[in-house]
Amino acid sequence: MYWSSAQQLVHHSVTGCPMNAGDLLASGTISGREQHNFGSMLELSWKGSREIELDGGEVRKFLKDGDAVIMKGWCERDGLGRVGFGQCSARILPAHPFPYDSRKKDDNVESVATLPKERYNNFKLYGYGGSSCLWRVRIALAAKGIPYEYDNDMPININLDEEAQTSGEHSSTNTMQQQQQAPTVLEFMNGGNVVRITHSLAIIEFLEMAFDHLGGRLLPLDPVARAKVKEIADVINSGTPEDKEGRGDEFAKQTILSCLSSVEKLVSANHSVRSNSEGTSAVGLFATGSFGPTLADACLAPQLYYARRFGVDLEGLCPTLLEVEKKYYGHPWFQHAQSKVR
Repeated sequence: MYWSSAQQLVHHSVTGCPMNAGDLLASGTISGREQHNFGSMLELSWKGSREIELDGGEVRKFLKDGDAVIMKGWCERDGLGRVGFGQCSARILPAHPFPYDSRKKDDNVESVATLPKERYNNFKLYGYGGSSCLWRVRIALAAKGIPYEYDNDMPININLDEEAQTSGEHSSTNTMQQQQQAPTVLEFMNGGNVVRITHSLAIIEFLEMAFDHLGGRLLPLDPVARAKVKEIADVINSGTPEDKEGRGDEFAKQTILSCLSSVEKLVSANHSVRSNSEGTSAVGLFATGSFGPTLADACLAPQLYYARRFGVDLEGLCPTLLEVEKKYYGHPWFQHAQSKVR
């Protein structure tokens, strides 16, 4: 066997998978010395260099789409009963296409993510096109590769004035009318029922839980990492200006400045070099020190954009955040969401 029990535990939990007392650990394949004792397809085909003849006369070096894999196993000994497990079977399905293809725009072929039949479907996104909250949700939908309804290559926007927002005509969509603010609303079908969720952070948490099997993950599984992500997201969310009293651009600027000052301290602490017994180890380049974007980054990207619009001196205020922001420019989730803002 290649792995000790301690090595199996580390190998299984290093990516954040929670482990509990009583969990069963599998060692993988255990092979003998002879070819008929090999325990995996890769060994039987010797890394694809040998053909394996199947019962029906077909040959394989690797599994193909549509192949069914059936495993049965037991052990027995004279005078003792047989110990084994029931049949375990599965079929190899084609991989889902990546939702952002590299074809040129003049190909006149629309790029659409093909998803299996989901419990939740027919997504529609409502809100002001320039809303930072709407921007966050776009990033989350791109992360999951979930298609949602567009109008002329733009998500459906309900551009209502204040009087229209609070009118009875739109009350079924605008559940925040008492707050008199433009909502971000995700509408979808759950069986035969229409569901609407407001507030960007609530929408994103729903997408994470409902589609944890799709695309990227914005909320880490590890409790500490998850708390660090939410810490930054909550600070940014509370620092998104809502000028209900008409105090103007200066109020918005000061609100954003105070918010980003706090976030800069959190992010710079996450990006400080951590010491270990072997010296130092670098952290990832995203907001929480992760190697991929999280909810914290989905909130930070639009906040920096609007800070520039209000004339905030970002170079002097938050140099660490600007370094993090550079990672967003080439990332498909942010490119997709930002293209809709522009």
